Amino acid sequence: MLTPAEYQLLAAPALQVAAEMAAQRGDPHLYNDMASMLALLGMVSALVHAYLEDEAKPGDASPQPVLEAAPLAVTALVFTESGLEVAEVDACLKALSVAYLQLLKLGILGPQDAYVEKAYRELSRGERPAGGQSLKQAAFAMARAVDAWEASREEGARS
Repeated sequence: MLTPAEYQLLAAPALQVAAEMAAQRGDPHLYNDMASMLALLGMVSALVHAYLEDEAKPGDASPQPVLEAAPLAVTALVFTESGLEVAEVDACLKALSVAYLQLLKLGILGPQDAYVEKAYRELSRGERPAGGQSLKQAAFAMARAVDAWEASREEGARS
């Protein structure tokens, strides 16, 4: 389990940005928008990576396995709060993980990490508005990339 300070740094800002993005994309429920959920997973993953690399992180930091589990734990939280049953949450997490890994492998997700790393530096200095803005840039870049990939797959399937 993340410490409260880690949650405020690594999870809360990404959750807020992803939820706002899903709403702007037309869905008031984050868990219904796959691109927003993939962006959430990507943001938390990149924030955790930056945190693990940060030599200035606090001495009471969570153990590395806990931190590495945080991205899926955060997405599980979203799916759980949606009212899904445990088996459905597990299925959603598996599908999200498979899609995320495939998008990373294809290079569709990952290039946006520079925005997230910038956001991490800003958030860790207490610059929440700037960090939130950098996370928004990352999230919208990820969602656009996912949408473009999905559109090209659908177009390829029709050909």
